[in-house]
Amino acid sequence: MTSFNHIGLFVKNLEASMEFYNDFFGVTVVKEFESSGGKIALINIGGGQVELIQRPEPKNVSPNCDWGHIAFQVPDFEEKLKQIETLGLEKRIVTTPNGGRLCFFTDPDGHSLELMEEGL
Repeated sequence: MTSFNHIGLFVKNLEASMEFYNDFFGVTVVKEFESSGGKIALINIGGGQVELIQRPEPKNVSPNCDWGHIAFQVPDFEEKLKQIETLGLEKRIVTTPNGGRLCFFTDPDGHSLELMEEGL
């Protein structure tokens, strides 16, 4: 393996998902395209990309996945906690043995996301 490239997430509404990731993480869409009737947007994250995929009807619902989560290290952990509260999202804070904090919450499509304080 040479590097991490991307992770693909099925979303119900591509525009709403792009808005969420842009507003919350400050990322921008680097590419949008259609493939096999689906709409796709790529957003850059540190060291890779998240591919948001809106499948064509009737498959445009988010699948029930039994996978873990995507973790993002953020420099402004406290500000992100406030933003989660403002959005009315449920969150779970975990303190690591070294005193660092993690925050688990979900995006609008129910994907589990983790925020990590810098230094973890």
